[in-house]
Amino acid sequence: MNYAIMTNLDPSKLTYSLAEKIPTVETASFEYLCGWLSLYTGLHFPPNKHMILYRRLTNLCIKIGLYDLNEMATHLKLKDMPELPAEVARVTSTNHSFFFREPEVLNYFKQKVIPSLPENSGWRIWSAASAGGEEAYTLAIMLAETLGLNQAIAQAAILGTDISYPMITQAEQGIYHKQKLESVNETTLHRYFHQANADEWEITPLIKPLCTFRRMNLNSTPWPFQNQFHVVFCRNVLYYFDRPLQQELVERIYDHTLPGGWMITSVTETLYWAKTRWHPVSSGVYRKY
Repeated sequence: MNYAIMTNLDPSKLTYSLAEKIPTVETASFEYLCGWLSLYTGLHFPPNKHMILYRRLTNLCIKIGLYDLNEMATHLKLKDMPELPAEVARVTSTNHSFFFREPEVLNYFKQKVIPSLPENSGWRIWSAASAGGEEAYTLAIMLAETLGLNQAIAQAAILGTDISYPMITQAEQGIYHKQKLESVNETTLHRYFHQANADEWEITPLIKPLCTFRRMNLNSTPWPFQNQFHVVFCRNVLYYFDRPLQQELVERIYDHTLPGGWMITSVTETLYWAKTRWHPVSSGVYRKY
């Protein structure tokens, strides 16, 4: 990503259709911020989501002491607030996740994907846009249940990445509100979590060695990987990118996946329209042959 190009955006050349409630004095800056987000994060906000984006940005202004979006845009252009880009990216990305989300996809991972992985090599699994680590720890629990905890730790390494520093911090801490655990059955809950307080549970230290978390912007290149992955989870991510970037993203994942490896998306995210090297094998499941 060439950061310098972000300071040369011309708001007059952007063509977003703005909702009427966005103040006229801020519309040019809002357009600039839409373009900045597209370049910096790849996130695409169509007109029907403009008011959601506007509220998130104005709430951030209040939190960090900026007067309005005009001032926010000015600081992004001048690059005189080093922490501002990451803050804008954080508040505009959606970090809604919970344990054992989309069980049909997870069941396919357990029943079909795990048995297909090579027996005598360490498995590298990537949870892209992993939010607070819920997906990565879900996969770790499933591996522990399938292989046994000691074998899972010896056999697998799970990397969780997210654009948000606070999400990475939460993932490393491994403490979650009970609402995130509503899909976890009682046996699993008490085996792999302990209650931190009345409303929060903490993942057991026995599971944590399976997972590593790092901040990463999926829209930045090159990706910092030295080795390819056996499985890549990219669920509820593509929805936030426009189609050209979706295509680019899944093809880059393909290049970072071993032959015979897998990409798992959400069941609601399809690639029927894309010219991709991935082979669809089930709803939300693709394989590299």
